[in-house]
Amino acid sequence: MDKVAIVAHFDPNDSVETNILDLLVCLSTTFDRTVLVTTSKIEPDLVEGFPNLTVITRPNFGYDFYSYRVGLTFALENWQIGSALLVNSSFAILSRDTFCNALRRMLELIDSHDVVGATESLQFSWHIQSYLMLLGPCILEQAWFRAFLGSIEPTSSKFDTIARFELGLSVGLKRNNAKVTTLLRPDLVKLGSADDYWVHDSEEKYVAAQSSVSNVHSLPQKFNPVHHLAGLIARQLGYVKFEVLRDNPHKVDLSFVDKLCEPSRLGEMQEMVGRSRLNYNRGTDNLSALKSDSGPIPSFKLARWRRTNAGGVGVAVVLHLYYAEMIPDIYRFLKNIVLPFDLHVTTPFEGDATEIFSIFSKLAQSVSIYCSENRGRDIGPFVSIYRSGVLDRYDAVLKMHSKKSTYSTNGSFWRDRLYQSVAGDSLTVLRSVDLIKSGKVGIVGPHRYYLSNDRFWGANRETMRRLLSEMAAVDSGEDLELGFFAGSMFWFAPRALEPLKDIPEASLTFEHEDGQQDGTLAHAIERIFCQVARSQGFTSSSVILGGSDIRGHSSVDNDVPVL
Repeated sequence: MDKVAIVAHFDPNDSVETNILDLLVCLSTTFDRTVLVTTSKIEPDLVEGFPNLTVITRPNFGYDFYSYRVGLTFALENWQIGSALLVNSSFAILSRDTFCNALRRMLELIDSHDVVGATESLQFSWHIQSYLMLLGPCILEQAWFRAFLGSIEPTSSKFDTIARFELGLSVGLKRNNAKVTTLLRPDLVKLGSADDYWVHDSEEKYVAAQSSVSNVHSLPQKFNPVHHLAGLIARQLGYVKFEVLRDNPHKVDLSFVDKLCEPSRLGEMQEMVGRSRLNYNRGTDNLSALKSDSGPIPSFKLARWRRTNAGGVGVAVVLHLYYAEMIPDIYRFLKNIVLPFDLHVTTPFEGDATEIFSIFSKLAQSVSIYCSENRGRDIGPFVSIYRSGVLDRYDAVLKMHSKKSTYSTNGSFWRDRLYQSVAGDSLTVLRSVDLIKSGKVGIVGPHRYYLSNDRFWGANRETMRRLLSEMAAVDSGEDLELGFFAGSMFWFAPRALEPLKDIPEASLTFEHEDGQQDGTLAHAIERIFCQVARSQGFTSSSVILGGSDIRGHSSVDNDVPVL
């Protein structure tokens, strides 16, 4: 039976820092196998230095618990496991000898316990802290744990991960009367100085359901040993959390770092902390979190099911999915695309990734998910994806989104009419694609929802003029012509919108979502797509018109249920 360590590794700079190499060295001396689940690029020579190391690279979706799921599932499927250590990259090892001794003690204790943690915390509620936790065979074999493991999925926030999985695992241990201990836990009698909290790891067993929750209620409910007892942990277990070195939220004395860290490694440690400070800050929930990219255009991180086959698939769909409950309806319409197609989904909700992959993988040749900031509604993420060049390989692309227009009772009717117009049946799809592939048509949209009446300018005229001038799509003194497909759902040729890449990034500052109904950058860009296509020599048409430009036909009386 193998002793296996599952390492959840994330680095914002896509690198492997010294703390991970130290961790792998320590694990290689105490565990039979190590599985490193990483979101970073791992060089081959790193693997060669650790013969019992398996590296699994995955997209940066989900937090450490999703990496635990990936690594532990792999291990359970491939080896006979006696115990499994869950460990992440959130701490720096000050003394490898001390840390190795702590690992050995955990392995000794697992013979008489179901779970051995390094520390337990009262932050939020009692739980075994998941950054360093050893699971015994009794837990690994139980049906409730296998079900819990299968339930782990990406979440949209660190707090969600803590609440659902870190706290959720401890709840499962309680309910199933697991025998749990930790190397460091609050003394049930002494409540004096920090050192008095230390209980040397005796052989005493205790059941999680009756653990320190009921016995140390006099401790502050925000008591977190990795912060409050950082010096003690460093001396006894050999490591310190990066969050303490970076933020020191409880202003603990950090002089222990200089005393315990080997002098030759102290400078390297300080450099790691400095790089970490550049990438993290504390959120309103007081949790340390990765800084978001606050550039003008919404940024995104990418996860894929199957890699897109360059040149092998000529059709794609770009779907902005804000409302996951719309997935069944959207799926029903996308089934009408009878040609092979790739699906590119933008969403602000990382937690929806599992459902997106599960459902749309049955339909599309590949599914790519871009988790993006919630700015610019469907337009902001679309512009970001388009400017990245990922759509350039396709002949025809359908732009859709999970439109609700919740401010109007006509929202559902309006959305369904738009879906019908672009993908209501296979004939509509095939005719739209054929028009785009003809090389003459740049955009094919819903005929009845092409708006050209002056009352639909809104507060967008000047922004439109600026954008079109920056793309050289109109002369600065030229009168602007209004004409756009309301609702922003249409088929298009990627090369017809090429000028969108010429807009300076500073001009693409998408506003944060606040329920605006007019006057935002997104509203202005919605109104320029057709004009951009015409500036490139393409027509903007509809299936009904068979390719002739829609501006040559009367549309002044066209209206929409909701705008």
